[in-house]
Amino acid sequence: AAAATPAVTRDALFDQAGIIAVDTVAELVDVIAGLSWQLLPGGPRVAVISNAGGAGVLAADACEREGLVMAELSDDTRERLAKILPHEAAVRNPVDTTAAVPADVFADALRAVLADDGVDAVIAATVPTAVGDPGTSLADVLPPEFKTVFAVRPGQRARVAPLVPGTGVTACYDDPAAAAAVLARLVRYEQWLNRPGTGGSLTPLEDPEALRAFAAGREGWLPPADAVELLRLADIPMVETTYVEAGDAMDAAAADLGSPVVLKADAEGLLHKSAGGGVVLDVRGADRIRAAFRTLRSRFGSTLRGVTVQPMAEPGREVLVGVRSDPVFGPLVVFGLGGVDTDLIADHAARLAPLTGADADLLLDGLRSAKALWSGQLDRAAVRELLLKVSRLAELVPELAELDLNPVRVRDNRGSAPGRGLRHPEPPQDREEGCVALDVRARFEPDVSADPFLRRLRD
Repeated sequence: AAAATPAVTRDALFDQAGIIAVDTVAELVDVIAGLSWQLLPGGPRVAVISNAGGAGVLAADACEREGLVMAELSDDTRERLAKILPHEAAVRNPVDTTAAVPADVFADALRAVLADDGVDAVIAATVPTAVGDPGTSLADVLPPEFKTVFAVRPGQRARVAPLVPGTGVTACYDDPAAAAAVLARLVRYEQWLNRPGTGGSLTPLEDPEALRAFAAGREGWLPPADAVELLRLADIPMVETTYVEAGDAMDAAAADLGSPVVLKADAEGLLHKSAGGGVVLDVRGADRIRAAFRTLRSRFGSTLRGVTVQPMAEPGREVLVGVRSDPVFGPLVVFGLGGVDTDLIADHAARLAPLTGADADLLLDGLRSAKALWSGQLDRAAVRELLLKVSRLAELVPELAELDLNPVRVRDNRGSAPGRGLRHPEPPQDREEGCVALDVRARFEPDVSADPFLRRLRD
């Protein structure tokens, strides 16, 4: 829930609705100019060309910050540039023509870059020099077919203006960062316009009425055993869990679950169990399970409500999946890195429920770490299905105010990934699941939601 701030909810709504959001009036003017005078970019691959090396580097850095991709120029393009430009020019992206080239040579270099099939858009930054002003040649090259080009002239009086007064050839910005920011927004808008279909549907729940009946009349945080039952009714995978009240004996749980197991304290005020000393890992044998139980009772005293006992989960990456319900916008599904990384890295993405398959894919790819996260053998399909099931739960049970599945352990399909120091000499009990929730917290509120913007007859 902490990750689902009002700003996150607003941004999720804007993203899903295809709204280009800006924070200032100046940014609004920048984006309108870019939309008015150029085609939408066909992708995120950007080339930068400049007759001033510093301006080109600033533009390239700004593109990286905005999440754009610096295009890899082809061998043919680099050879063509090498023939056009002086020997000391840089023919890799960002292209530095040097200040010694006249306007017509700069225009030829821009044509060469635009002809590269690996380039979706170009930022052309120019400054006047002793041999001429390359900016005056851009209008002869533009507009190119199916390619977006923004001009940059550092030092111009207006923040953004038409490249040629009185025409709509292209927008010319005074700062490379402004051009990159507009280009990034237009790329995201183009991706929204061409987003894939919904894709992938879930098997219907066997008994959705049982889920609704379970939720009816509940309020506040669910006891751990009830939270586990909520997931079972929603067909959300949860590791086998036994809950033992603080005043009870551990004998039955120690005998039933075998070993190795993990014990987790359910104590008042204990939010992050690992950081708060509320988790005991890899406990083997009934005697040691009972000893670990006594340790937790001693550590937390009267604040300890009980202890959950679970078999040790299979190694893998820890992620989080959560729900935060907003009284106006409804439930927001949050996905991010979980476990000890939750607050340390704060890498989250969010979408409003109900999720489509495309929404789930955007969540999976919406993290800063997404490229590294999915570059290995993690079971992405299982996490995608989990996101859709959590969205369905939030849709079926409007009383669900908060849901926190953290951590969710995602299996590495290679079967050999290290998992934060966990050892598994014995076959794990959740092998059949591609991902499984290891902990769950759920809070209910009475459902009084109503759309305040719907017109209705007065009573």
